[in-house]
Amino acid sequence: MWMSVLPQVLIACAVLVLPGLIISIALRFRGFSALALAPALTVGVVVITSTLAPFLNVRFGLLPVAVVAVALSLLGLWAARFRPSGPAATGLNPLRVPDVRGDLAALAGAVIAGGLLAVHTVHLIGSPQAISQTYDAVFHLNSVRFALDTGQASSLTLGAMTDGGAYPAGWNAVATLVAMATGASVPLAVNITSIVLAAVFWPLGCLLLARSVVGGRPAALVAAGIAAASLGAFPLLMMDFGVLYPNLLAISVLPSSVALAAACAGLTPGLVRRDLASTLALLLALTGLIVAHPTTFMAWLTWTLPMVVTLVWCSAAALRRKQARARSYVLRLALPVAGYAVAFDLLWTNLRPPPEASFWGPYQSIPKAIGEAITISPDGLALAWLVAPLVFLGLWACFQDRWQRVWIAAVFALFTYLFVVVSGFTKSETRDLLTGVWYNDSYRIAALLPLIAVLLVAVGIDWAGRRILAMRGRSKALAVALDGSPRWGRAGTAAYRTAGIAAVVLAAIALGQQGGLELEVEQGSRNYRLAADSPLVSTDELQLMKRLPQTVPENALLIDNPYTGAALSYALGERKSAQLHVMSYVSPEVKRIYDSMGNVTTDASVCQAVRAANAYYILDFGPVEVHGGDHTPAGLRNLAANPGVQLIDSQGEAKLYKVTACGN
Repeated sequence: MWMSVLPQVLIACAVLVLPGLIISIALRFRGFSALALAPALTVGVVVITSTLAPFLNVRFGLLPVAVVAVALSLLGLWAARFRPSGPAATGLNPLRVPDVRGDLAALAGAVIAGGLLAVHTVHLIGSPQAISQTYDAVFHLNSVRFALDTGQASSLTLGAMTDGGAYPAGWNAVATLVAMATGASVPLAVNITSIVLAAVFWPLGCLLLARSVVGGRPAALVAAGIAAASLGAFPLLMMDFGVLYPNLLAISVLPSSVALAAACAGLTPGLVRRDLASTLALLLALTGLIVAHPTTFMAWLTWTLPMVVTLVWCSAAALRRKQARARSYVLRLALPVAGYAVAFDLLWTNLRPPPEASFWGPYQSIPKAIGEAITISPDGLALAWLVAPLVFLGLWACFQDRWQRVWIAAVFALFTYLFVVVSGFTKSETRDLLTGVWYNDSYRIAALLPLIAVLLVAVGIDWAGRRILAMRGRSKALAVALDGSPRWGRAGTAAYRTAGIAAVVLAAIALGQQGGLELEVEQGSRNYRLAADSPLVSTDELQLMKRLPQTVPENALLIDNPYTGAALSYALGERKSAQLHVMSYVSPEVKRIYDSMGNVTTDASVCQAVRAANAYYILDFGPVEVHGGDHTPAGLRNLAANPGVQLIDSQGEAKLYKVTACGN
């Protein structure tokens, strides 16, 4: 079943990697770094293209994306000409200098993670054509159909689908591009996008960040790859709860943006070139990140806070050693830090959802919240048996290398605190200030914990490996596995060594798949199950929607209760609903129909509204709603007894009526 769509998955991988890859190569990134940066840069390209398209009066699609990618790659070639001078120019930058052994180790870690996550994602989704049976699926699936029909996937125009304002449409543009490139149906395109984000974007980003911090040590990088595929909180949780597809995209490219920030800040091994090309790469990645979802941009900003504190500490110490004058302190330290502080405050207080959208409350005690956070098992997920102990090892290691890695422990402390606040603190202004950025929603913050966990695993294994090597006098058997040093012994020894390493890797993979990940796959799969009692779209309802092209004219507007999933007639049945999301704006004519369809034979104003909206068809999926409420409009109740409508198609309890009281 899934093998039949493998060619489309591969096409999607190419479409979502190649634009960014040509830009990263133009910027003179090499090897694994060029490949791993590509997804984040591609998202930036897609976002820029989709935003500019309406202003240029062109349809969003593959050709405009290619044109923008080529234009940015030419800009990258120009920027890469400017090289720094002085000692930094000769330093080692792990993002810019090729290292074959480190590249292969990072690629191996990414392949392991990608393979495992591809399998888990497929098991969670179930069928290639399955849909998420959740509240937000209505908007996300319909938005892809809307973008395909209109040729517009801009954050500035997508809100027109529901008569709303601007909307962060990065994911919607990416999924639309996949649908265009593969020719897939909307559900299939969405599922393919999820696979690529989980199995390609996320592993590459995690390994890029790990490599930028620990260098090219194989054991640490392979461990990071296994850890990236061993946590239920991300990426699988974002395909389960919500459904939060935009967060899935944004967090998938977050590691690359963090890696670029750490490299530009000089917090990676060796000296780092602070040149124009690196700055452009970071800016393009952040452009994609903020439009994918602003809350994840705020997570990136949270990551940078310990980086800036570390830089301030080190810069102040260096200036004191040089006995610099006060003017040097102001120009090199005080002014940049003041600018950062002002920008941080402005963004933190303004770049957040409205208060009415941040209604989520706590669900547990503070001690339990602390336990869930530090064991990377948030929101009731089972303990991550492999990752949790290695996270503690990584925290210990951060304080063994003097100041260089303390900032990583600080990041862990920050996100742990944020999760404790959102899930354990009572509702208050303080809670709103700290976690309102993420809608006061524990799931969104929980999904941010795995990234720091993966990095801590890499740091812990790297530190342990270096300690073992020091104790063993850099033994030949451990040198290659832990340090990447080319010390080859006899063939027999090499064979035993290879077998031992393989056994350890396989055991780690097996252990990592237990606990929270296994539970999340099981829980998430329930939200994609198509059955007679599915909460959003049942088997009967789907069959009826598939017949809509034969029973309803193309330009007709369907009247329905969107809470029942009937609004998905647009994405699944190619016929537009009056409301394309659960809480869409409705015109006065449609509101009149909702309120008074029961009086259609006696109230002439109802027929006037029907004619004005061209709304002669009613899709009735009964009383079952996605969240178990009752939002059936008064005019749509008891349609079977309404003499002004006629049943023209049905499948089980799903029914399609035509308004006959108002003529044609």
